[in-house]
Amino acid sequence: MRHPTRPAEGRAVGVVSLGCPKNLVDTEVMLGLLRGAGFLIVAEPERADVLLVNTCCFIESARQEAAEALSEAAEWRQRREGRVLVCAGCWPQMDAAALRQRFPEVDAYMGPGDVAEVVAVVEAALAGGATQEPQSSPSAYLFDESAPRLQATPPWTAYLKIAEGCSHSCRFCVIPRLRGPYRSRSLEAVIGEARRLVDRGVRELNLVAQDTTAYGTDTGQCDIADLLSALAQLDGIQWLRLLYGHPRGLTQKLIDVMAEHDSVCEYVDVPFQHADLSVLRRMGRPGDGETYLALIERLRAAMPDIAIRSTFLVGFPGEGEAGFDRLLEFVEAAQLDRAGAFCYSPEEGTPAAEMDDQVPPRLAQERYHELMMLQQTISLARNERWVGRELDVLVESPGEAEGEWIGRSFRDAPDIDGTVKLSSQRPLRAGDFARATIVEAEPYDLLGEAAGRKRRGRSKASSSRSAPRSRGRGRRR
Repeated sequence: MRHPTRPAEGRAVGVVSLGCPKNLVDTEVMLGLLRGAGFLIVAEPERADVLLVNTCCFIESARQEAAEALSEAAEWRQRREGRVLVCAGCWPQMDAAALRQRFPEVDAYMGPGDVAEVVAVVEAALAGGATQEPQSSPSAYLFDESAPRLQATPPWTAYLKIAEGCSHSCRFCVIPRLRGPYRSRSLEAVIGEARRLVDRGVRELNLVAQDTTAYGTDTGQCDIADLLSALAQLDGIQWLRLLYGHPRGLTQKLIDVMAEHDSVCEYVDVPFQHADLSVLRRMGRPGDGETYLALIERLRAAMPDIAIRSTFLVGFPGEGEAGFDRLLEFVEAAQLDRAGAFCYSPEEGTPAAEMDDQVPPRLAQERYHELMMLQQTISLARNERWVGRELDVLVESPGEAEGEWIGRSFRDAPDIDGTVKLSSQRPLRAGDFARATIVEAEPYDLLGEAAGRKRRGRSKASSSRSAPRSRGRGRRR
């Protein structure tokens, strides 16, 4: 790798980070390493000498978003001589050769395994020469907490990546091929990073990995329940949130730990993907609608107010009308607080792409809309359970109207779920917790009135009355 002809000192770097929070943590680490090497980090691309685009390619829509970002970045590079464009993330790992043909303006490509090499990659690109390809195996990389990390989220919230890679064998997914097998960070490393984040003012930690509930299964030293319990002992943590779980990993031990600790949000993000047994087996997924309903019952028995989010994949090969009907019946019975869905797209190199009985894209889109219309009515009913009750709200920004503020409750993961719109007779401050009485519900958001600054202490929901049972809604066919 060549040395640069121009020093890093004074060179400005801008970034476009796409995809999931796990990718955002990679971006934060790369920015921290670049800043530590003397580069300036700027928010406006026009001020930058180097533009880093960290891509996602999980599904076709993610590749389309990445392609649009790279097209804009290519135009940015051409507007001034000497600029450098670096493309990082999963897409270069999947097919750097095709990207090179499509975007000849890119000076360097980095895969997920190259995060720690970002300074050398950027310096070599600034020195000129041939376009660089991904250098390292993704399975060789595991985040080292000693690496600097430039937090891109608001100062009161952060993502805490506890593992890399994935060892599941879902037949529609390319992640294991792009990011390698599952690799847990040590408990000491995760706790140490969490402590540093809290010392910097972070009050909400969102645990992320390809499967957070698989934490420790590769090492046998501890499990996700042990980690969550240890994190809950840290002073200064208001909310701990578990994202990207797996149905099989939501053990009774984990459920008990979540129910025990005040700082652990009663919230789970557990992608069921489907509910029909035949479709799930074709996907390479465990369980079925009945076992998932039993899991939901156990979660709500331990935490009646728990917010349950899931994700579903519609239009998978072999999903007939009967199978889709079973999915709708499951969603109706489950009464999930939140749910997202996406249409299956055949990903090159996955077993599902070679399966018979591919569902026409138009039919998949119709099923997607029917599923989401059903879930919207359920989400509204679940939100209406909170009218008249109190919630702690993390204030994040002023609203559009005078005296209005936007925040989130324990039920709302950042950038994924809804918000709580607060009216307040006194000024609030972003990053503070406020106590609010909920006065109105919408399908995705709650409206509340701020009662006063929240005292440190319990962060679970409370109410002077028990929560009513959620209402079932009929579906239209």
